[in-house]
Amino acid sequence: RVLFLDGVIQSTHYGDAPYHESIVHPAMITHSNPKRVAIVGGGEGATLREVLKHGSVEKATMIEIDEDVVDISKEFLPECAEWCFDDERVDSRFEDAMEYFKTAASSDERFDVIIMDALDPNDEIEFAVELYQSESFIGSLYKGLTDSGILAVQVG
Repeated sequence: RVLFLDGVIQSTHYGDAPYHESIVHPAMITHSNPKRVAIVGGGEGATLREVLKHGSVEKATMIEIDEDVVDISKEFLPECAEWCFDDERVDSRFEDAMEYFKTAASSDERFDVIIMDALDPNDEIEFAVELYQSESFIGSLYKGLTDSGILAVQVG
């Protein structure tokens, strides 16, 4: 099974583990005590699954623009998320991450780790280009970090 968004492969039934493990665990292990984690995108739940393997996590906020991605993934790719959407530490937000972090940047909400698991920056989709090349968005992510916070970004 394969999840396509705008004609571009996003997730598959097989082979998701190396990608999700490599975007999550280095950042989580590098931080001394990651309690609050934000995930941009990741609607199939595999990044969330990997984050929740870390016992220090008290809250994992997933900001996914399209709730249908989560619903479809739960139905057709349940092995990606496994149990994670039912975990009490999860706060699923279905909104534009750019708007979410602009608002968060002006509030006291800070994260120990932010993981960008959105569209591939090499995808020829306007929104992907905007996510990875918007100085204001990247600045908002940076402001959303604690002083010792870590930003993990997929680069292709």
